[in-house]
Amino acid sequence: MFNAPRLVCFDVDSTLLAVESLDFVLTRKLGPAAAGQIEALTSGGMNGTMSFRQSLMARLDMTSLKRSDIATAAVELRRHLTPGMTDLLNDLRARGDQVRAVSGGFEDVLRLALRDLGFGVGEAFANRFLWDGETVAGIDTGSPLSDNGGKPKLLSDLRTNGQYSAIWMVGDGVTDLETLTHGAADHFIGFGGIARREAVADKAPDFAEDVDALRQFLLG
Repeated sequence: MFNAPRLVCFDVDSTLLAVESLDFVLTRKLGPAAAGQIEALTSGGMNGTMSFRQSLMARLDMTSLKRSDIATAAVELRRHLTPGMTDLLNDLRARGDQVRAVSGGFEDVLRLALRDLGFGVGEAFANRFLWDGETVAGIDTGSPLSDNGGKPKLLSDLRTNGQYSAIWMVGDGVTDLETLTHGAADHFIGFGGIARREAVADKAPDFAEDVDALRQFLLG
């Protein structure tokens, strides 16, 4: 008899990674003096005080990003995996769980770090830049992950196209919590090990302050 696996989906920025990946790119480009403004825009999208797409576009409007900016940051980002997450992912896989990465970040920035975390083809989902030659010209707004409600839609599609005993979501932001409130995830664990979002901590049925607590929720 076929035993359907559990599907465990992870947010990437401030969950699998110890940084916000787009902010990491922008701070490298603009310097530390811009960090406060960048963080405020990110927090607005993560806490729900502005739409996620507004947060993305406002950050991208701060500068003109080149392919070289993205490529260099992508390599450096590999040094910013959240400690303990690689082992947790491997233990989930060894248990028989299906594991996916679901990110509001960008494929070109995240690809190398996600590969280091063990995600193969078709196991990670993220936004896409639009390019004008060597310059970022915008984002692919056709991707559901580019705005609020996108992660629930993606998880619903995964449920439709797969056979799972249950779908779990782990993340720090309101776009992650939406997977539960929209009915796309059966279980949600808020993660505050990198950035504690009070809007999530207050509403999440389970909230992990660090990776050890997250491991307990997922593996017992």
